[in-house]
Amino acid sequence: MIQRGIVKSVAEGMADVEVGGGEGCSACNSRESCMALSGKRPDAKVITVENTLGASEGDAVQLELPVSATMKIISITFVVPVLLLIVGYWILMPAGTTQGALGAVGGLFIGMIIALFVNRTLGKKKEYRMRMTDIVEKNCQETEVLN
Repeated sequence: MIQRGIVKSVAEGMADVEVGGGEGCSACNSRESCMALSGKRPDAKVITVENTLGASEGDAVQLELPVSATMKIISITFVVPVLLLIVGYWILMPAGTTQGALGAVGGLFIGMIIALFVNRTLGKKKEYRMRMTDIVEKNCQETEVLN
């Protein structure tokens, strides 16, 4: 996953970068998916990344999450809840359709909790964090976030 943003502050080898949201969404390739899920343009957010390129405040930078990390996060987020939905259904189905449905809902709920916990745990590891890969423009004068 690649995003562009503007460096808002730099301190101790780290940079706060504002990404996403605002009018910049109109140029983003994924704008339909964000707007379909929320019904509105997402708000800009600030993420902290290692300042490996020596970016300065006001620079437009490109950030990337490695494909392997993206695929693992997506797999956990979607596969675990669906798998547990099926398991919950199959475990309680012999007791009747209502119990099977309750098992499916319970499995889905437990799967979502597990996926959330695992994603938060992975987010603390360095290899699952966004990385600064390029300085797109030095001392960018734009006030809106790039996508």
